[in-house]
Amino acid sequence: MRAALGASLGLVMLLAPPLAMGQATSPGSGGAPADGAAWLQRIQQAGANSSYEGTMMFSAGGVVSSSRLQHYCDGKQRYERIEVLDGEARLQYRHNDQLTTVWPASKLAMVEQRDPVAEFPALPPAAGSRATDSYEVRIVGKDRVAGRDAELLMLKPRDKHRFAQRLWADRETGLLLRNDVLGPAGEVLESSAFTTVLTNSKPQPDGILRAMKKLDGYRVLRPVAERTQIEAEGWMLAKPVPGFALVSCVKRPLDAGVVDAGPPVQVLQSVFSDGLAHVSVFIEPYDALRHKQPMSTSLGATHTLMNRRGDWWVTIVGEVPLATVQLFETMLERKR
Repeated sequence: MRAALGASLGLVMLLAPPLAMGQATSPGSGGAPADGAAWLQRIQQAGANSSYEGTMMFSAGGVVSSSRLQHYCDGKQRYERIEVLDGEARLQYRHNDQLTTVWPASKLAMVEQRDPVAEFPALPPAAGSRATDSYEVRIVGKDRVAGRDAELLMLKPRDKHRFAQRLWADRETGLLLRNDVLGPAGEVLESSAFTTVLTNSKPQPDGILRAMKKLDGYRVLRPVAERTQIEAEGWMLAKPVPGFALVSCVKRPLDAGVVDAGPPVQVLQSVFSDGLAHVSVFIEPYDALRHKQPMSTSLGATHTLMNRRGDWWVTIVGEVPLATVQLFETMLERKR
């Protein structure tokens, strides 16, 4: 749900005490959906089509960060403001698919189309329909998160290619309040959650729109992402990775922020999803000065694999087991 190389904002929280799984929720109580698949659809719709604001925290591999979020839905218009509260100051403003990221200290701004990867508390549009092919979804209890009554869902993977997940959904609105990604032994690899949240907040888009336009004194970068197809760029997966489908493929400049760097080097990004987890495959020309040696890294549930393929450098990153990332690397082939 948080994918990929350069994913903008981590969110969410240190773990609460384990939930007592014996607290069974009566099906359909309070007007809530009676089955897990319907809950996934409700969570997806709430994240995209309602107004809410609050403070979020993200914990993975001993790293904790926090952000402040405002998300407004006004008819068909979507507005969002995210402020990173740790480290270098960074703010993101979004109007529909237009995304502006601002670094006040360095007077740098980037204006681009938003990444196709959904991040907490959003779920991908296909979550309600496709995720059940790869996960067994069960309602296992009820709890409270950020002072709100929540329904707890357990998503058990049907194979070894993905991690289990726990989702806490607000019983009143369906908004995702917390998400844990679990390892093979049930250990929490990473966690995202609201610590404070206000739902059904009144849309206030004017401040967001003003901030997106008020860039005087900033060096403004406008990298252009060109939609394409992985096969048209000379690549393919020899066999599909079970459960994962291609959801986006774009080319974008690699070094958009480098001054006088000459013609921009293009990187190809293909995003694959199983309805919940994402894997991003980045392909760029090999550069001996930057690409020293193959490597594999991990942080929480996110695994990254970098390797040379002849004249190309491939980076694969996703919130999936390392073996799944390796399988993507194995199946990736150059057609020409």
